[in-house]
Amino acid sequence: MKSFADMINVFYGTYTEAYCKNKGLFVAYKKDGETVKAITRMIENYHQELVKIDAGYILGGWQEFIIENDPAGIKEMLLEILNTSEWEIEQLKIVLQGLILGTTALRVGKDEDGYPRICHLPISTSIISNLENGWDIEYYVYENNHYNSYHEISTSERYQRWKNEKLEMDVDTSRYEIPFITIFQNRPTIDPTYENWQGEPEWNIIAPQLDEINSSQSRLSMIEDRYANPKLIAKGIMHDANEEIRKDTNMLYISQEADISYLEYQGNIIAPVLARIAELKSSVKDKCPELILQDLTAVNSGYALKIRLQTLKKKINTLRSIYFPVFERYFSLLLKLQTGNDYKVTYHAEDAIPEDTETLLKEFLSLRGLDIISDRTIAESLGYDYDAEQKKVAEEVLSKVQRPEENEQEGEPPIMLFGSAENEQEKVSTIPKINGKEYEPV
Repeated sequence: MKSFADMINVFYGTYTEAYCKNKGLFVAYKKDGETVKAITRMIENYHQELVKIDAGYILGGWQEFIIENDPAGIKEMLLEILNTSEWEIEQLKIVLQGLILGTTALRVGKDEDGYPRICHLPISTSIISNLENGWDIEYYVYENNHYNSYHEISTSERYQRWKNEKLEMDVDTSRYEIPFITIFQNRPTIDPTYENWQGEPEWNIIAPQLDEINSSQSRLSMIEDRYANPKLIAKGIMHDANEEIRKDTNMLYISQEADISYLEYQGNIIAPVLARIAELKSSVKDKCPELILQDLTAVNSGYALKIRLQTLKKKINTLRSIYFPVFERYFSLLLKLQTGNDYKVTYHAEDAIPEDTETLLKEFLSLRGLDIISDRTIAESLGYDYDAEQKKVAEEVLSKVQRPEENEQEGEPPIMLFGSAENEQEKVSTIPKINGKEYEPV
């Protein structure tokens, strides 16, 4: 199993001696050869920037919840549950945990008042076992100035929780058909050092380069320390002959036979190290389009920018296809916990890369004219709830039909309920229908 603790340590810049020796990174020892004098530390944090940017793109600036058939009050009920659960914060923790550890977890259930809740489940220090139809998790939580141990077993038939080895909860969950706890991958991996249920961290692709960058930077820092706190070489002076050296402000007076100099590095080692670091940084940015987009001056042409944007958009859509279906499944479970009924929930978010609105509308209208996409698809792609908007349109049309005099007074053209005045011989009823019902004028 890949250690979550090691991932957390490296991600937040805590390089251990064992890790550095295993990866061939910088470690310097004192004269005894055992005590660590200096070690690789985090100087560049591209991986942290990468994770924060990706999390923001995945969740987008807004989210839309669509309930199939739009039953009255159900969407509002879901929004209330999520708001009470502080979902905006919890979803960010779920995504960040997945991007950092390659694996993440969430839990649903009811609080002490019997109200449904959803939250992230920290797994960085947990002992996890993958059961045939669920999960077995043990972990510690620091509460009220001391640690409490928790043990949870969640399957599609039952949920149990122990606190400090005392059973707190034992619930039959078979009617809900899915475990109240789920652990899922950020990305699948075939790395044999991972368990089959573990996924790949999003920053893993640049981890080797970052380690080398931080290792080289740490070596340079030690060289800087040498010059900041230099050692002196004294020639022709006995170590106990202090009378041979006199100091006046910043001037040293020594005998003619003596010589004092700094201990310095010989040769030009700094330039090659800096050049290597620059190459490594360039390699990191090439692998992560979201990083190079932070500095658009580094993009040489419009076509190159377009390629970068397409790559980033595909990456974010791939990640959304992993996270969003899990969210949707557990939103449905929240509603079932509250109502006892099954509801299908669809979860949408703002496009990862903003499109040019005018160009996008032209494309949508062309595709709609060819009957390739539907009105619903267009509305949802632009962030609108299609069913809610259709209701509003129907209400507005009905309002205008019922108050033609008011509309005319306000300067709006009257709604013609019959044929034109020019052809009164052929008056054909065009009374509008809303939801299949005809509405007579008032």
